[in-house]
Amino acid sequence: MKLFLFDIDGTLLTTDGAGRAALKSAGNDLFGFEEDLRTISVSGSTDTAIVQEVLQHHSLEVSTANVNRYLGGYLVRLRQHLASLSGAILPGVISLLDVLAQDGQAIGLLTGNVRRGAEIKLTAHGIWDRFAFGAFGDDDSDRNQLGPIAKRRAEAALNTEFSGQDIFVIGDTPKDIACARAFGAVAVAVATGRYSLADLGEHQPGHLCRDLADTKDLLFRFGLR
Repeated sequence: MKLFLFDIDGTLLTTDGAGRAALKSAGNDLFGFEEDLRTISVSGSTDTAIVQEVLQHHSLEVSTANVNRYLGGYLVRLRQHLASLSGAILPGVISLLDVLAQDGQAIGLLTGNVRRGAEIKLTAHGIWDRFAFGAFGDDDSDRNQLGPIAKRRAEAALNTEFSGQDIFVIGDTPKDIACARAFGAVAVAVATGRYSLADLGEHQPGHLCRDLADTKDLLFRFGLR
């Protein structure tokens, strides 16, 4: 059995900007500032780290209370924005998840989204229940700390152990690649987000893919066929 840990935004699905819109409106409604997120490191970051950076940018106290208030407001607005900015599941995702599940592989999440945000996004597309475990942006603000957490949860849920080369982290940003490398997993970089194949290739992932559409090729890369 191998362990597959998926990022969400730009890897499994897009939300047509619902997440960014929710961050902006929550900041304006709760704290009274206008934030366009242009100078904030969003792609591949945890929600917690993004909120902390936004608060600091506007000279507000980066306290637990402020972070939790911001995240709570973001989640309320995320659900609202998804009603009109629903996005879509990306090519090949359903087929790949189907085959991995049928093959008895372990499937989880490794995402910067806080757990509730991940649930809201994936439930909107009917795939939340495909992931039995994972690590999220409210587990740690540092993306590189999430890999070991996801691994421990997978091992506890399945009563088995996974070695580094049997763990695949699938994501669309350089931060996903770094996250995989931080705990010895294999990075699978897909150019379905904001980064091109060339951009991702500079970070030397274990596998580099245009998208997840070719299930047969992916299974070969994963050593499953």
